[in-house]
Amino acid sequence: MYDLFDEFPTADAAYFEAANNAHDLAHWKPSHDAVYEAGKRVGFSKLRRRDTGAGKRAFAKVYKDVCKAWMRGERFKRDVIQPKQYGEKISESELLRRRVFGREKVNQLREALRS
Repeated sequence: MYDLFDEFPTADAAYFEAANNAHDLAHWKPSHDAVYEAGKRVGFSKLRRRDTGAGKRAFAKVYKDVCKAWMRGERFKRDVIQPKQYGEKISESELLRRRVFGREKVNQLREALRS
């Protein structure tokens, strides 16, 4: 499962780890910072789509470059993503503003569909 002096996961393992966790970055604990960095450089939205052929090749190329940079001494900072806080209190005025805005957009869509 590991190569490059047993420090990094293989490109395939890293790709599947990043792709499987791209939907929930706030709770993902990557096996190595290089896996997260490669996923970030490729784009987690692309990994979510799972274009396994081209996506896997693109990830492998970026991952190889990231691993080389790590071996040269470069270190990567993982973005801190906070999970969504459900149940947050919304003020009455903000709630009213959102309702009015939503109703306006729904009415615009209805008008557009009638045309």
